[in-house]
Amino acid sequence: SPFTANDYVKAIHVFAEDNPAPEVVSFYFTPRSGRAAIATRIRLAKTQRVIALAEMQDGSFRSATMQVEVTISACGDD
Repeated sequence: SPFTANDYVKAIHVFAEDNPAPEVVSFYFTPRSGRAAIATRIRLAKTQRVIALAEMQDGSFRSATMQVEVTISACGDD
């Protein structure tokens, strides 16, 4: 739904559980952003869960988790 002054996504945080630094990226929004739409690329050394955590303006949180399968490591772990 469209953002309003009283109902919007304040931030989206992305985590990769098995990365050396699990917090990958955070995106911040205001009501003027219009909607929460993001895209990013993440380097993963092995198959793991990636978590997106949405922080709402009212202090509540929503999350989504996806198991990402890595077939060829891009992180140089030969």
